[in-house]
Amino acid sequence: MIGVLIGDVSFEFSSVLMSGISDAAAAAGVKVLYFLGMQKHAGKMAKDGEGDSSVNHNSVYDYASLAGADAFIIACGSLSGFSGGGLDAQFLQRFAGKPYVVLQERHQNPMPTQTYIVIDNYTSYSQCIEHLIVTHGYRKIGFVSGPKGHYDARERLRAYLDTMARHQLPVEPEMIVYGDFYEYVDAPVSDLLDRCPTLEAIAFANDEMAKAGYRECARRGMVVGHDIAITGFDNMRFCLTMDPPLTTVSQEAYRMGRLAVESTLLLLNGTPVKPVEMQTEFVPRQSCGCTRADPAFTLPRATDTGEGLVDQVLHGIELNYANQFSRDEQDACKRDLHACLLEVRALVLAAGDGPLEPESLQRACNAFVSNSKQPLAALSHSLEDAIKRLMNTYSVNPVMDRLINALYLIQQQIQRADRQTLSAAIGSLQLQSWIAPELTRGLYGQDSDEEVFRRVVDRLVSVGFRCVYVCMLEEPQHFDGAGLASIPQKLLLAGYSNRHETKVFSQGKMPVVNLAHPLSTLPGFGEAGAMMGFSFFSGENQYGMLLCEAQVNKAALLHVIGLQLGMLLDFLALRRKETAIATELEAIREKNEILNFLSEYDLMCGILNRRGFIERAIRLNRENIGKTAYCAFIDLDYLKQINDTYGHPEGDIALQAVSGVLQHCVTEYDLIGRIGGDEFVGMFITEQVGFQDAFLACLRRECDRYNQSSGKPYYLDISAGIARFTCQMGLEVSSVIAEADKYLYEAKRSRATNALRLRQGVPKAMKRASPIRRCARPK
Repeated sequence: MIGVLIGDVSFEFSSVLMSGISDAAAAAGVKVLYFLGMQKHAGKMAKDGEGDSSVNHNSVYDYASLAGADAFIIACGSLSGFSGGGLDAQFLQRFAGKPYVVLQERHQNPMPTQTYIVIDNYTSYSQCIEHLIVTHGYRKIGFVSGPKGHYDARERLRAYLDTMARHQLPVEPEMIVYGDFYEYVDAPVSDLLDRCPTLEAIAFANDEMAKAGYRECARRGMVVGHDIAITGFDNMRFCLTMDPPLTTVSQEAYRMGRLAVESTLLLLNGTPVKPVEMQTEFVPRQSCGCTRADPAFTLPRATDTGEGLVDQVLHGIELNYANQFSRDEQDACKRDLHACLLEVRALVLAAGDGPLEPESLQRACNAFVSNSKQPLAALSHSLEDAIKRLMNTYSVNPVMDRLINALYLIQQQIQRADRQTLSAAIGSLQLQSWIAPELTRGLYGQDSDEEVFRRVVDRLVSVGFRCVYVCMLEEPQHFDGAGLASIPQKLLLAGYSNRHETKVFSQGKMPVVNLAHPLSTLPGFGEAGAMMGFSFFSGENQYGMLLCEAQVNKAALLHVIGLQLGMLLDFLALRRKETAIATELEAIREKNEILNFLSEYDLMCGILNRRGFIERAIRLNRENIGKTAYCAFIDLDYLKQINDTYGHPEGDIALQAVSGVLQHCVTEYDLIGRIGGDEFVGMFITEQVGFQDAFLACLRRECDRYNQSSGKPYYLDISAGIARFTCQMGLEVSSVIAEADKYLYEAKRSRATNALRLRQGVPKAMKRASPIRRCARPK
C-alpha cells in the first residue's frame, strides 16, 4: 500500500494528479490511501482576518504513521500547510524509515530510498513572458505570484524577472503581488490594477488565480485579450472554456501521478531512482491577444471518400486538447476515435445510395464515447470545426455529403452523452447539498454514542459511499498554533461499513488502531479500492479520522461531512460535560442541603436549633404582619438530676421525649426548636380563642401519655411560659422569647421537687399553667 499526502482535491491539478496515481496503482495491483488536507478555496473566502485554518485540516497528516503503508508519495506542492515556506525537513523525518517520492519540490540530499519529481517551471514560463513582449509588444506586464518561498512560485517569479530584465523592461515593486495558488485572489489582483492602472498584461503563476483576473477585469469593464492580456500556468481543462480561452503553460499532472507510482514501486524493489524534472510547453490562446489557432484544414479532393476528413478531425483534437492526459492516454484516445470514424466511413460507403441507419451509427461510436477519458465537449468541438468548414464549401461528392451527415449524428450523440454526464453531475451536487445538513439531523438528542455512529455510517452508505470507517482519538486533542501537541499513536474504530457488513462499537469495546494493527488491517479494508482520509474536528478540538473509498468528485462533500461530524462530537462532548456537571451540582445541592440541615436543626431532637428557629421566626413574623401570634418558652425539669442519676444518655432520651411531646402539639405551620440544653421554644400564628390553655393542656396530656408508657425510672416534667404578641415590622424575636422566658420562671416556682418515681405519691406530670399575660409591644 502507498500512502499519498495531498492537499485540496477541488483544485483541478490535485484531482488530475490523483487520477494518474490511482490509475497507475490499479494497473500495478497496489492499494492507495490518500490523506487529504484542507480545501483552501473555502478557507480563503473569509474576509474577517482570522487567518488560515489549514493547520486544523492538515492534522490528517499526523495519522499517516498509522496507515500501515509500505511507501509514501508526498505532493507537497498542494499541501496547503507547506505552501509558504518550502518542504519542512522535520515533517519528512516522519517517513525516514519508508521509501517516499516528493512531488513539486526539490528534496535536498535524498537517500537511496527517496527521490523527487519536479517540473521545469523556468523555460516555458520564460517563453510565455517572451511571447507577451516580442509577439504582442507589451511593455508593462504585472505578475501575480504564488506564496513566497514556494518552489514553483519562486521559479516562475524568477522566469518573469529574468525575461523582463533581458528586454530591459523595468519591474517596480508595485507590479508584483502574491497569492496562494488558489482562485480567490480577487483582492490582490484589484490592488495590482489600482496601483498600476496602465498595465498591458498580467502574468499569473497558475491558472486558478487567473480566474480572479478574469473576474476583476469584468468588474472594471475590461475585455481580456483586447484591453488587457492574461496568462496562466498548468493548462487545466477549464482553460478552454474560459472566455476567451486562457494562454498558459502546460504541465502533465496526470503523467506526474503515474510516474510517482512507478518511481515508488522501483524504490520498494530496492532500485534507486534519479530525480526527474518534467518538461513543460507554452500554449498560446486568445487571452494574450492571439487569434484562434484553428487546425489547418484542407478541403477534401473531389475523389476523396473520407480519409482526409478523418485526419482533419484527429489533427484538430491533437492541437486543441493536447496535454490533458499522458501521451499514452492521448494516443489511445486518438486510436479509438480513428477506429470509430473509419467504421462510420465504412457504413457510409456500404449504404451506397440507400438510407443510413442511425442505430448503426450510434453503435459505431458508443464504445468510444463510453470509454473515452477525453472531455466529451472537446470531441464535439473538434467535430463541429470540421463540419462548419465543410458546410462552407460546395458539395464535393455524394460520399462526402453523406459522411458530413453522419458526422452530425455522431456529434449529436456525443452532445447527448455530455448532457447526461452534466445531468449526473448536477444530481450529485444536489445530493451533496442534501446530505451535508441531513447527516447529523436528529442525532443531537441521542443518548448513546453507539447509536450516533450507527446512523452516521448508515447515512453515508445510503448516499453512495462505500467502505466507510470512523476512527476516533481516545480523547479529543487540542490544537495549538502549530497543530496537535503530539502525533497520535492510537485510534479507536467507532464504526465501519464494508462490502459485507456494517458494525459499530460501544465505548470501551472499540477495536484499537495502532502501529501493530494499522489502518490497512481494518475489516474489509483490503477489498476496497483507493481510500481517502479526512480529519474531523470542531473549533480547536481534533476528534479523529474519517475514511471512505475514493470518489474525487465527492471529496468536497466529505470535507463538509467531516466538519459536521466534528461539530456533532463537540456537542456530544459538551452534553456529557453538562450531564457530569449536573450530577456534580446535584451532589453539591444534596451536600448543601445536609449542611443547611446541620446548621439549622438539632440533630439529637430532630427539630430546629437556635439559628434555624430565629431565622424562620423572623420570616414568619414578616409574612404575617398584623396577625396575633404566641411565643412559648418550654423547659425540661430536673435534667441535671436525670443526668447525674442515670447518665447523660438517659438525659438525651428525656430531651428527645420533650421534642416528641412538642411535635404532637403543633401543626405544620408552627415553629418549634431547641435553643439550649433543656430549653425549647415555639412560635404560633393563630386567632384561636383560649390558645394558651389548649396548648398547655396538650402538653400535659402528651407528658402523661409518655410517663404511663415509657417505663423510665423518672417522670417527664416540663414547664412553659407563653407570651402573646402581634406580628409587626421591626419586631425583635429575641425580645418576644425573653418575655416568654420570664413567664416560664414564674411557672417553675410551683413545680414538683423531684422527678424520680421513688418519691411518695404520684407527682403531677406538669404543674398548673403559668400565669399568661399579653406581651407588651416592644419599643
